[in-house]
Amino acid sequence: MAVTLAPLPPFPSARARASLTPSQAASLLQTVSSALSQVLLLQDTQITTSATLAFIASYAKDASQQSLQALVWGTDHPSSKLSPTERKIRHAVFKLAERTAPLGALDLQTLMDLGVAYTTVSPMRVRALFSAALVQSRKASTLIEQVQKSAVPAFSALLSAPSQGLYGLRKTAHILLCLLRPAPADVVRLFARNKNFMRAIASAYDSGLASLAQTYGGYRSLSSLVTADAALRDLDEWERLFLETKVALLDTFHILVRTLLDDVASIASAGPALAAQAEPAFEVVFDLLDILTTGSASDGIPPTPFLNRPLLADYQHAYDFSRTLADVLRRTEDARTDLLESTLRAMSDGAASGSRTGALKLIVRSSGFPPGTDNLGRGPVSKTSAKDVKGKGRDVGQSVGSGSFSSAGVSDEQLDIALVQVLDLFPDQDPEYVRYMLAHSDYPYRGDAERLIGALLEGTAPSKADVEAAMAREVTRPQAPAPTLSGKRVEDEFAFTRERRNVFDDEAMDLSKVTIGKKSGDAREVLEDRTFIEQMKEDILRRAEEISDDEEEEDDLLSGKGKGREDASEDELEDADVVKVRDGDATDDDAEDESDEDGEGAETPRSPETILELAYIREPKLFDRDGQTRRSKARADLKAQSGMDDEQIEGWRIMLERDPKKKERILAKHEFTGNTPLAPPIDGGQPGPRSRGGGQGQGHRGRGRGRGRGGRGRGGSGGGGDARERAWKDKNKASRANHDRKRGHDKKMAKMGGPS
Repeated sequence: MAVTLAPLPPFPSARARASLTPSQAASLLQTVSSALSQVLLLQDTQITTSATLAFIASYAKDASQQSLQALVWGTDHPSSKLSPTERKIRHAVFKLAERTAPLGALDLQTLMDLGVAYTTVSPMRVRALFSAALVQSRKASTLIEQVQKSAVPAFSALLSAPSQGLYGLRKTAHILLCLLRPAPADVVRLFARNKNFMRAIASAYDSGLASLAQTYGGYRSLSSLVTADAALRDLDEWERLFLETKVALLDTFHILVRTLLDDVASIASAGPALAAQAEPAFEVVFDLLDILTTGSASDGIPPTPFLNRPLLADYQHAYDFSRTLADVLRRTEDARTDLLESTLRAMSDGAASGSRTGALKLIVRSSGFPPGTDNLGRGPVSKTSAKDVKGKGRDVGQSVGSGSFSSAGVSDEQLDIALVQVLDLFPDQDPEYVRYMLAHSDYPYRGDAERLIGALLEGTAPSKADVEAAMAREVTRPQAPAPTLSGKRVEDEFAFTRERRNVFDDEAMDLSKVTIGKKSGDAREVLEDRTFIEQMKEDILRRAEEISDDEEEEDDLLSGKGKGREDASEDELEDADVVKVRDGDATDDDAEDESDEDGEGAETPRSPETILELAYIREPKLFDRDGQTRRSKARADLKAQSGMDDEQIEGWRIMLERDPKKKERILAKHEFTGNTPLAPPIDGGQPGPRSRGGGQGQGHRGRGRGRGRGGRGRGGSGGGGDARERAWKDKNKASRANHDRKRGHDKKMAKMGGPS
């Protein structure tokens, strides 16, 4: 009995689904997922209905539109934000498309929508889908004819005059790349041998993007970012779209040129067949040389790779097109080969000096620092980490294909991120080839995607043949014991730990006290064990005798010190009996007092960091990065105090505001700076309210008879006298208490093991 199912309705658009409540949307997705699961159980002849094909077309159209919107706005791919049910639907639709493609049921528009929606995530499966639809199906010739008559002229018109500005050109370039990247050679050849299309793509790359850039302010802002040595700012939206469109058009041109050269290389021997295959390549290249323009560099901006140079010049700069062209076309023995080679090499000399990556470094930088970059901007380090000083770390390795290779100390996550960054700019490179160079310790890249991208652009990266040979050697190499990070083989791993030794090896062990397993008995037996009582008594008596001897010695010392103190006190009393009368002239005593006060009141010089912190708390605008602030007197004083220049001061503020926690610590650090002494009263000659003596003087310390213990009396002025009085007490408090006795008591208690 045949199973009949209700036909699938067209998939609702994103706008229609957004109008539903969350519960309604979840119910809808669950219903669609269940229906797709039932449809996939049917035979191939039962799924090629008009309703099923309409559902595939509607879903592919909606998914491609969401992908293009995410591309324009710079957000993540929609597939990364799907719920489990939506992800299941996405997989089911692609499986349904894979089953209907060999039957010739998919039209060209649906194939293009599927390419846009799935190529970024599943490039290999999309390539197989395109091959089944455009090569294996019974309607492949009809689809190829539609490409030649409809797709090629349509893309030529869109590239020649983009109707939607920079956004439209970005979408067009992405759709074209998603069509040609998985398409078979027969389809790519239709685009590559069409002169009008090749002219259109070259015109869009050069004059088209140049005119669109003028509407946003021209190349000057991008050129300043390329040549600037300072910290780069984040790219504006139009700048990002501009550079991404350049990359997409350049990748598309690379696919087309590679197809033309592959056709020439497919002919084994020289002759008419080789000349016939080489003629389209000659025509395309000479046609592009005829339309080279230099108008984009007329604004006074030097020619910069991937910014304001023609398509052919940037392609020569990125792929060394002259050498590739000479290697492929030299067998034709055509004089035009030498002419093309010399002309293309001359284009490489016209680029401005500087980074070989040109404007592409802005895209690489905007995606984040390379994995493993530290706070000083240094790249990944391949040495053994400081924590693994003994070389006991695990030997980490990666596998490519069926062979294994040495790791360069880069984690799997870092390798995956670096691999994605490289493949974004070089999608035609073999992932295994790129990953091997990033991970193997024999190559200098060690997870640094930006460094490998620069090497690929400059042509200094190891060739694919050399890398494959190295990978083959890794596979065929006999499996020897793997070396550890310390350089020792596995068999020697326990050479120094096989016989464990420690400081107790020479101690005699009473085997009668050794128990195996759980010890019998309880805590009462342990407490009642009086075996060591006599030994404990001897230890206590010995320590008590030592303490008694120490007390006698300390008493002798204390008696000598007490006599000295008594003499010193008598000298002070004698000095205190002297009454000094001041006549207003400076004396030696005044000079001595002033020097004492200066020594006590001297402040520790502040560090430049403290000066900047206090200045920032006092006036943050002093760190502004403008000409008026730099010329101000306050900025000049700050530079003189800190010893820094304007760039260092402004950079200090930038780094401070990037770290909110550090800023909070600085504010808390200087929130309370201590008590500020009060200003002295007008009549400085009167003694302070807490002055203990009858000394005279205006803020100076005078000698006189005190009312307390016959010591020094100090007159002074207000709060200053109080501070000096407290300082004098702290300095001379040892003469008024038995501190030596207290220290002796502490020493005894420490020897006995008592409380400290």
